[in-house]
Amino acid sequence: MKLLATKILIFLYLTTSTQFSQLYKLPIFFSHFIEHLQKDDSMGGIVDFVILHYNGHEKDADWETDQKLPFIKIEVAHIDQSYLPIVVFTIPQIIKEVHHEPMTSFDENFIYFHYSDSIWQPPRQA
Repeated sequence: MKLLATKILIFLYLTTSTQFSQLYKLPIFFSHFIEHLQKDDSMGGIVDFVILHYNGHEKDADWETDQKLPFIKIEVAHIDQSYLPIVVFTIPQIIKEVHHEPMTSFDENFIYFHYSDSIWQPPRQA
């Protein structure tokens, strides 16, 4: 039941908000094609019919019927409007001061030797 409801909703959405609704005009397409076959014996087939009507068709006696064919006039059925604000990012300039002074990470002259000597003494008895 859920699957059927899902399919129905998808079908309704596609036929009302997209150009899929143009397929409702297919019976007009085929009836107009049959009319052309009956009027004009030189009409080769459906390919010639499509080329005649969809390749820059000029006004003729059946212009009103021609305008009812699918995909002749594009109908805007649904437009999604969205608002995206224009955001301008400015990157701040970072001014770096470069110092070219030598740095020492380890200097043996600053080691306190008396402290290190007191670590390595034998244990005292009380």
